[in-house]
Amino acid sequence: MAPRTRREARMLRAAAASGASAAGVAAAASSNTPRDERSDRPQTSEDSAGHTTPRTFTDQGTAASARDAADGGSAATDGGSAGGPTDGEDAGPTTRRDARERRAAEERARGRSRKRDRQRNEEQRADAHEPARARRHSSRLGETFPSLVGWTSLSTLLPGVGLLRTRFRPVGLVVFGLFVLTLLTGAVYLLVKGPVRAVATIVSSPTLLNFLAIGAVLVAVIWILVMVVSHLGLRRGHRYRPWQNKMAGLLVVSLALIIGIPLGVGSVFARVQSSTVSSLFGDSTGESQNAEDLWADKPYINIFLMGRDNGDDREGTRPDTMLVASIDTKTGNAALISVPRNLAFPVFPEGSELAEEWPDGFRPSGDSSEDLINAVWQWGEQNEDEIGNTHGLEPGMWATMQAVEGSLGLDLDYWASVDMAGFEDVVDAIGGVKIDVERPIPMGGGKSMSGVKNEVYGWVDPGPQTLKGKDALWYVRSREGSDNYDRMCRQQRMLKTTLEQIDPQEIASAYPKLANSATRNIATSIPQNEIPAFIELALMMQKGDVTSVQINNDVTPTYNPDFDVLHEWILGEVKGASDGEETPKPTNDGSESQDSSADTSTETSDDEPADSSDEAAEDQTEDEEDASASEKPGEPNAEGKCYPKGYEPGDDFPGYPGPDGGTGEQGTGEQE
Repeated sequence: MAPRTRREARMLRAAAASGASAAGVAAAASSNTPRDERSDRPQTSEDSAGHTTPRTFTDQGTAASARDAADGGSAATDGGSAGGPTDGEDAGPTTRRDARERRAAEERARGRSRKRDRQRNEEQRADAHEPARARRHSSRLGETFPSLVGWTSLSTLLPGVGLLRTRFRPVGLVVFGLFVLTLLTGAVYLLVKGPVRAVATIVSSPTLLNFLAIGAVLVAVIWILVMVVSHLGLRRGHRYRPWQNKMAGLLVVSLALIIGIPLGVGSVFARVQSSTVSSLFGDSTGESQNAEDLWADKPYINIFLMGRDNGDDREGTRPDTMLVASIDTKTGNAALISVPRNLAFPVFPEGSELAEEWPDGFRPSGDSSEDLINAVWQWGEQNEDEIGNTHGLEPGMWATMQAVEGSLGLDLDYWASVDMAGFEDVVDAIGGVKIDVERPIPMGGGKSMSGVKNEVYGWVDPGPQTLKGKDALWYVRSREGSDNYDRMCRQQRMLKTTLEQIDPQEIASAYPKLANSATRNIATSIPQNEIPAFIELALMMQKGDVTSVQINNDVTPTYNPDFDVLHEWILGEVKGASDGEETPKPTNDGSESQDSSADTSTETSDDEPADSSDEAAEDQTEDEEDASASEKPGEPNAEGKCYPKGYEPGDDFPGYPGPDGGTGEQGTGEQE
């Protein structure tokens, strides 16, 4: 039936354009028909002949309506929303467009439902198999921040652990496994060789040290990279507050520094140690050896220690201090023998070229005030052709060692020389030496070659204090108002005190500076492969006893020594110190020195290159007085302190202005 009114036609067109349901269109078409007609009369349409026939959809429309009916869905609801029948009325058939849209919507809804079901099932399975594993996605902002901090920090302590909670789990297992394997290998190495020998072997090998220097840098880079990747992997899928992001960034930087700084410093120290070993010690003579194996057949070893003065105001080098350390290789007990610089007419080992040159001892002038053991160095430098083979040493050094060896009757196994500047650096490196200074110690003094007295420009104050490098150096070398034996006593006291106070941590913190000083100021004959043995020996010496041995006129007259007597006495001292027993006392009463006028020395001020005749005469008088005294010159008292002849504790020292130096300022030392 055609629309009866224009208004009805417009309603039909609007319903069709908006995709309304067929039922809605039909309802709109019959909106003006009385209810009784709509309910009783079937809907019809006129054909071309004017016959009225029942109104139906096309075949395609009918098929679409059938599919819609089969789908179920919500046709009634959609029809109602489009103006279709309500209040129990059946929804009529829809258009094909409405059917397609409804089917597409239903498919999307079913897809979303299936996806939610799959995610729910996966989470349930993950919770069932890995109950301890945190959910990959935060349900609330910042809720996993404590876990992020904890696992990132743990990956710094145990590299690779943080990766186990990320998609890089296989890499984490490899990194953590290598870390554990390295720790186990190091532990086994330490157990097999022992901590001291293991460390000593490493620090004495330039090759191993260079490998460690490079390895430390590579390990630092890899370790930091693993930590950063662990952190980023742990953050994935989580949301954090702004302040938490900032704290996380600060944490990563801090942990990177914690990893990088120690390994970087270790790399630098390894490189410095490698350079020091290569420069300071002799070439390796074989495989690394420990003390037990190296000295299995030697009950003790003798090391010649010499302090050299190479100052700008010196003409060449002169021995300032000469000592021989005879060390028991099993206990670390040692005899520290001071060689007096005024020992006259020194002899050389039998069969040596120098013994053939000087069969009656070193007598270039025949004067006991000039032909002294500390003059052998200068003679050797000036007469290199007469010395013979120096075995790679300086002529003066070789000649001096030969004189010490022959005069003391000891074979020197090793030697080491230290410049005075090096001594200052060592004392500064350990933070100074704590010592109770027994009396005022002058800085400077003595006389020049022209006989002019040098000025005393400073003092080391008496009392308990910590002496730094410069003050410690003057404590051991000052001769103003003193004598040879008091000076040697102070030198031995300083060496023993320094050995007792060496702190490995202080040495380690100042090691780069100390190593640089050592390469410039220290020389030694110790080969690289024997360094581990000496490290063990040094540790034993710290626990053992060090006995001071003084060669003075109570042993034999230094101006005309009886070397047979001296040799026998030295051997007794060495054996007694090695066994930890009380050493024998000197037997010479010094009576010969009273009849002699020749016991002199070449001791000068510590700022001039040669002796003056006036000072030599003063030394002769002092030594003669010392020899006739009842007390033993050069030996410390019961408190271990050293005093010159005639000085009693508490006496005023000539020229000392007091601890403030007469200016109201504090003296040189740091008072305890």
